[in-house]
Amino acid sequence: MRMSALPSRRALALGAALIGGAALLTPLGIASLRRSEAERGEPPAASAAAAPAPAAATTAPTDGGALLADGEAGLMADGGAGSMADGGGDAGPALFEKPVWSAASRAATYGGLSSDACDRELKRRGIPHAPAPRGAPLVDRPVRITGPLHGVAFHGDGVAKPRTTSVFDIADCRLVLALDDLAAFLATRGIAEVVHVSMHRPAPAGAVAPRTAAPKKAPAKAPKKAPAKAKPGKKAAKGAGKGAKPGARAPKKPAAARPSQHALGLAIDVAALVKADGARLDVKADWHGALGAPPCGPGSEPKEATPQALELREILCAVFTSGLFNVVLTPNANEAHADHFHFDIKRNAHYFLLE
Repeated sequence: MRMSALPSRRALALGAALIGGAALLTPLGIASLRRSEAERGEPPAASAAAAPAPAAATTAPTDGGALLADGEAGLMADGGAGSMADGGGDAGPALFEKPVWSAASRAATYGGLSSDACDRELKRRGIPHAPAPRGAPLVDRPVRITGPLHGVAFHGDGVAKPRTTSVFDIADCRLVLALDDLAAFLATRGIAEVVHVSMHRPAPAGAVAPRTAAPKKAPAKAPKKAPAKAKPGKKAAKGAGKGAKPGARAPKKPAAARPSQHALGLAIDVAALVKADGARLDVKADWHGALGAPPCGPGSEPKEATPQALELREILCAVFTSGLFNVVLTPNANEAHADHFHFDIKRNAHYFLLE
């Protein structure tokens, strides 16, 4: 099979539907989600030249939050998703457009939720979950997914094999909301199971969770002291009587280790997607990518254009286009991601990144 550009118009249509929160994703359905003050973050160089994203179909926020009508998910439920999934193959290739970060994106909306608001939304949606207070000290609101989301089960593999006490199955409730949206989309593609190798991973010793601190007031300047005078008959020691330089500060303590998004419970590593008929889309075996190559758009063609490789790209590119996660990493990024997709939410970053 020969390809000139990826993803196809069909994949972009899926991504557009994800952005709009119409056929493919469960709407937020929260009357008003008040975001905390925008946290500062600098976009990486890779995202600086991002092309404009398709216009989102969400209601414009009026108070810094994202507003979506409760009935919005049903607007295209009959026929919309099916026409995109089954048709569009003869429409020809389309250019891939990267999403542009905005406060109304789903990643920003979920990342900005308070702990209590996140809890309320989990309950409102009826997401099967249980608190996980032990084993994940840096996770703000640790929970475990206890059942399928939209008919899609999340199962751990490798170190994350299902165990009632596995720390690798713990997730922050904000990630769980994003996974609920992801599951709604995957269900339209016939996916019945997501196999992951980890969500939470313990942080290195000494790591601390990042916090948004209030601006500190400048300390009052202490009055200058007169230099001490040497006693008669005694020679003053070299350098004695010299005051500290104005503005001098005490040596800084070594910075605490910076935890990964996994340590915060805001990331998932997906190794495979399993369909209802048992067919498996395995990232390691079926991606057929190349290190350094773009995962989507021109130049992203797999080395072997198998149906599995093409479908994985369609799904991956639609998810990234939706703005559901801040960062999406594929086997094209580096050897460390050779066998999985990495999806994460960053609460203090104002950008999207795909590698």
